[in-house]
Amino acid sequence: MSSAARRTLVALAALVVLLTAAGCLDLPERNQRAAAPGAEAVTVRASDDRPLDARLWVRDRRRLVIYLHEYHRTQRDWWPEAAAGVAGDPSALTLDLRGHGDSGGDHQDFGFMADDVRVVVAFARARGYERIAIVGAGMGGTVAALVAREEPDVSVVGLSLPADFADLEALEACAAIGPRLTIVAAREDLSARESLEQITRNAHLDPSRALLLPGRAHGIALLRGESEVATRRLTKDALDRAWR
Repeated sequence: MSSAARRTLVALAALVVLLTAAGCLDLPERNQRAAAPGAEAVTVRASDDRPLDARLWVRDRRRLVIYLHEYHRTQRDWWPEAAAGVAGDPSALTLDLRGHGDSGGDHQDFGFMADDVRVVVAFARARGYERIAIVGAGMGGTVAALVAREEPDVSVVGLSLPADFADLEALEACAAIGPRLTIVAAREDLSARESLEQITRNAHLDPSRALLLPGRAHGIALLRGESEVATRRLTKDALDRAWR
């Protein structure tokens, strides 16, 4: 056998070993359309046909709050919040952002995420929702601001909203949506604090729309512990304004 043939056989054998090993890897499982109490499981197709997994709690059929999670998290973080409403409250929708949870795509395809959420907003409007607000934690808040720039009727509440995150630059978007934006961060969460101060200056936000709280809670954690009461009050005020 020639040396070239031997090298080919060795390469093929190595490939077989790699493929076999890959099949045995203990890869993390997807959520597999996990049930959320009281919610309708929804799949919305992104513009590139990727499936976007969501849950919808139907209450008021004209008002809707869309909840967006942080990076490397999933919509499950928001399920207790979304499910807590009572009859007459706004409906709630949670979404796995691209590449997270049960949604398709790559979790680092940041450039697609705002477009994906716009498709979800269009889905919601087709279902009859006339007033829509987005509550986003961390990266979810940045995505929400980018969406609202192109959706003039959408209001945003950002919990620890970064002015920029990876490929997402939201400073100009925050300035553009100024009167429709409310943000909150913790004083010892230094990056979120810096973003809040930067956005507040650039967007000329009224102090009632930019709240800096004691502690170090980040994102959805602002709805727990010592920051909970103030964060919930701020969020309620922002949503009340959104429904006017």
